[in-house]
Amino acid sequence: MSEQLRPAIVVGPSPGPTVAVLGGVHGDEYEGVIAALSLARTLAGELVAGQVRIAAPAHQAAWAAGTRRSPVDGIDLARVFPGHRDGGPTERVAHALTEQVIVGADLLIDLHSAGSDFEMPFLCGFQASDEHVRGDRLGARSQRFAEAFAARFTWRHDGAPAPGRSLTAAFELGVPAIYVEGHGGRSIRADDLSGYHDGVCRVLHLLGMLNESPAPSQTPVAVRGDGNTDAGIVAPSSGYLVARCAVGDLIRIGDTIATIVDLDGTCRSEILAPQTGSVMLLRREARVSAGDTVCLVAPGDGETCR
Repeated sequence: MSEQLRPAIVVGPSPGPTVAVLGGVHGDEYEGVIAALSLARTLAGELVAGQVRIAAPAHQAAWAAGTRRSPVDGIDLARVFPGHRDGGPTERVAHALTEQVIVGADLLIDLHSAGSDFEMPFLCGFQASDEHVRGDRLGARSQRFAEAFAARFTWRHDGAPAPGRSLTAAFELGVPAIYVEGHGGRSIRADDLSGYHDGVCRVLHLLGMLNESPAPSQTPVAVRGDGNTDAGIVAPSSGYLVARCAVGDLIRIGDTIATIVDLDGTCRSEILAPQTGSVMLLRREARVSAGDTVCLVAPGDGETCR
């Protein structure tokens, strides 16, 4: 995608909210693009109010290459929002998405998945802190939408969003925002794909933009934590990673998450859970170097979502 963005816009017959949907911010995350384009097709005959702006694939150059980063300049689109009109290629994409899709929206939904390097459970995340937005309960509104989405997990992140994310651009504009993650791995699970589609429809129904939506199939598990996949639990040594748990598992403090072994199976180190919580990310590639991110564990938020 160049800065000449042409989002699909589905307009209902009556006035109402504007919802921005991104899919394929990373080119190796397939589920969000297919779900977003499926929504564009089905909403054309079902949307009763407002409009939905859909940009998918959001980063066409990375999508064409099947890569997380742009093959043009090596930049990760999800680290440069809100972008710059006169910046490099990826910064211009971020600027176009911000100005043409997010600005003026009443909600941003960014559809991600774990991509090539990691696995994650099906989740919907949001930023809870809105201290810098006076008089507006951005965090509470975002939480309401995340709970309505009804993924397997609802992940609350405290504090301001990390720099460069689409949610950061939305927050700075006063726009509530949620994001979604699925299992990834360059494969598509049917339950993830339907979960993206149905979750967005539930949010649109909450906003009065659809007359009906699919009922949730589960009560989300509420977890809390940083959520920064760039700063998880890291490998203490090099070798081969042997996972002892799966994404979504509840583990206790001190439980073994994984071991790192030599080629002959000799254990070089153990990775222990630093807290009790749910496994929200696991590395896919077995060969690791010391310092590589291996996993994330998020503690429960005290109750399930209501």
